[in-house]
Amino acid sequence: MSTREILSLQFGHYSNFVGAHFWNTQELSFDYTGTVKTEINHDILYREGQTLNSEVTYTPRLLLADVKGALKTLPESGGLPDESEFEQSNIQWEAVEKIEEPTPHKNKYLKDIDSEHPLDVEAKEYNFEDNVQTWTDFLYPRLHSRSVNIVKEYQQGSDKESFDIYNSGKSVWKSDFGDNFSDNIRKYVEECDSMQGFQVNFDCIDGFAGLALGCIEHLADEYTKPILVYPIIPSYFPDTNPSNQSERDTSNLKDSTRLVNMALSIQEMSDHASLFVPMCTGEKGWRKPGNPRLFEHLNYNPQLYYHSSAILAAAIDTLGQKYRLKSNIYTLSDLCADMTGYGRKMAAASLRIPFAMNESQYLIEHLNETTKPIYTSITPSCKIATDKIFQLVTVRGVPESHLKAPLKEAKEQMNIPAYRCNNVKEMFELYFQANNFLSATNVTVCEKPLELKTPFPKIFSNNLNKYGFVDNNNQSKRVETCPVIAGHHNGNFLADMIEKLHRDVSRIKFAKLHKFREEGLEAAEFSESLDKLSEFKDNYEDDFEL
Repeated sequence: MSTREILSLQFGHYSNFVGAHFWNTQELSFDYTGTVKTEINHDILYREGQTLNSEVTYTPRLLLADVKGALKTLPESGGLPDESEFEQSNIQWEAVEKIEEPTPHKNKYLKDIDSEHPLDVEAKEYNFEDNVQTWTDFLYPRLHSRSVNIVKEYQQGSDKESFDIYNSGKSVWKSDFGDNFSDNIRKYVEECDSMQGFQVNFDCIDGFAGLALGCIEHLADEYTKPILVYPIIPSYFPDTNPSNQSERDTSNLKDSTRLVNMALSIQEMSDHASLFVPMCTGEKGWRKPGNPRLFEHLNYNPQLYYHSSAILAAAIDTLGQKYRLKSNIYTLSDLCADMTGYGRKMAAASLRIPFAMNESQYLIEHLNETTKPIYTSITPSCKIATDKIFQLVTVRGVPESHLKAPLKEAKEQMNIPAYRCNNVKEMFELYFQANNFLSATNVTVCEKPLELKTPFPKIFSNNLNKYGFVDNNNQSKRVETCPVIAGHHNGNFLADMIEKLHRDVSRIKFAKLHKFREEGLEAAEFSESLDKLSEFKDNYEDDFEL
C-alpha cells in the first residue's frame, strides 16, 4: 500500500497554537505496544529518519513559520540532533565574541516530558491556563531540524516590529526566507514516494497571510498536487475591548488592517488554492471575533489561545480522518474535487465536540429526538444552510453498541424508520437525507474517539463520563475520550459570507491604509482585488441541483 504522504505547513502564531494541539493529538495516540487496532496511517503525516547516532526518529512532515520570541524553550533545530549541527560543530572558527541570551525557563510539564514516560504525566495536574504563554509551552513532539523557520525581521508582541501587513508577508517570501523555505519544501517532497499534496494552516489576519499566500502560489506553480488550506482567525484580539477613545481609534485601525488582510487572502486563495476553509471560534471573525461559538457540554475561555486553538485542532484532526484512513483510498485530490464544483473553492466547516448522547441512550433515539442542528459552524460570519448543499461529514467515537436496542427490547424504536439501519454510517446517512433537502452527504465513520490526553485543556462540563457521554449519576470525572462530528460544507449560503466581507472592506478608504501603501500596495491593485472577490462570490449565487 502506498504511503500517500502529506506535507503540512503552518504560518503564524495562532496557527502554531492550533498545530501544537494537532500534533500532540497525533503523537499521544501512537500505540507502542502493537496491541491496539489503529485506523489511521500515521506515515501520511510523519516521516521516519535517523540521527548520526543511528537512533530512529519519527517526526511530523512539517514546516512552520513564526516570528522572533515565539519559540521560547523550543530550539530552532526542533529539539532533535541533526547532521548539519554535527558539521557546524566541527568547523574551526576564528576567535569571536559569543553573546548568550538567558535560557528560557521550562514549565513543569515540559520538564516532566523531558524526563518521564507520558503515562506518568497523565496522573499529574498542570496549570496550563496560567503558564502557557506561547505554543511551545505545551508542545509534546520533537520536530525535524528543518521544521522551524523564524521570520527574524519581526518580534512577537512588539508594536514597533509587528508583522501585521499582508504585503509585508509577500515581501518576506520574496527574500532569502522564501528561498530557504522553498528549498525545505523540495527536500520533503523528494523524500515522498506517492505524495497526496499539501495542507496549509495560516493566520489570515496579519503578515503571515501574505507569507502563506506567497508559499501557496509557489506550490501551485511548482507542484501538480492539491493544496488544502485552512485560513484561521484567532478567537480574541488584545484590542477587542477598548476602554477610551484613543484605544477605540487604535482598535478600529487594527480591525481595518485585519479585514483587508483577510480579503486579500481570500481573493488570492480563490486563484491558487485547491480548496480553502476559513475557521474561527468567534461567530463574526471580523471586525471583532464576536461572541464565542457555543458547544453544549464545553466550557472554554475564548481569550485563552490555549483553549480555543484546541477546538480548531480537534476539528482539523477529525476532518482529516477520511484521507488518512488505512482502509480508505481517499485522497486530498478526491476531497478537493468533491467539494469545489462550479468554481466554489471555498467551503465552510462545522464541529460538534463532544457529540454527547446520554450514556443510557441509543443513537436512534438521540437523532430522532433532537430538534437542533447536530453541528455548529466554525466558519466566520457563516450559517450553514440545510438545503442545496454538498457535505462531507466525519463521525468518530460513536460505538456500534449504541446504535439501537436489540429486537427483544426495541419497543417504540421499531416504529422509527431508522431502526432498519444496520450500522452508524447508515443511520447518519438516513438522518441527513431526512434533514437536508436537495443535498448530497458523504458520511465517514471512525471507530476511535478523540483522545483527550494531557495537555489537551480540561474544558468539558462535569456531567460527562470519561467517554464523553452524559452521566446519569452526574458524578464529576475526567473526560478521557469523546465522540466528535465535523464536516466540510459547500453551497449557495457561502455567498452571504463573501458579500459581508466585500461590503465591509469596500467601506474602508484606501487613503487611510498608510502601512499597506508603504509596503507597496497600490490603489488600483486594491480595487482590482475587491473586484475579483466580488466575481468569486458570483460562483455561489447561481441556483443548482445536485
